[in-house]
Amino acid sequence: MTEETPDKTNTEQVGEKRDSKGRFDKGHKPTGGFDVNPQNRSNGAWKKEDTPRFKLEEMMKLSSSELEEISKNKTAPLFERKLATAINKGQWKEIREMIHEIYGTPKGTLALTTKRPLDQETIHHTVSFILGDDK
Repeated sequence: MTEETPDKTNTEQVGEKRDSKGRFDKGHKPTGGFDVNPQNRSNGAWKKEDTPRFKLEEMMKLSSSELEEISKNKTAPLFERKLATAINKGQWKEIREMIHEIYGTPKGTLALTTKRPLDQETIHHTVSFILGDDK
């Protein structure tokens, strides 16, 4: 059975004093926040080593035995294990899909010849069919 929460706001529960506009009273600091716990502050920067692109490029340099070790390591992230397995087994379709997901699908060209002039509707349906947008 779940316990009901009181109707008080969090501010009222911790006893913080505020004025009529909701601002903290003079001399009163909030009980939580980065000034209290500076270790919880993040600098917001991303790490190149955490990106799928970096992991893919680094795994392409590894030997078969190193890839096997990663794929058997249950504590390794799922993406790394799947990638190591795909590279080691030569599952090129899966590797190609991962590369397209990371780098984007490469540009392609389409040559279309017809015996009659094309109208806009036919072109739209043809392009939709090729791109898979056809419903």
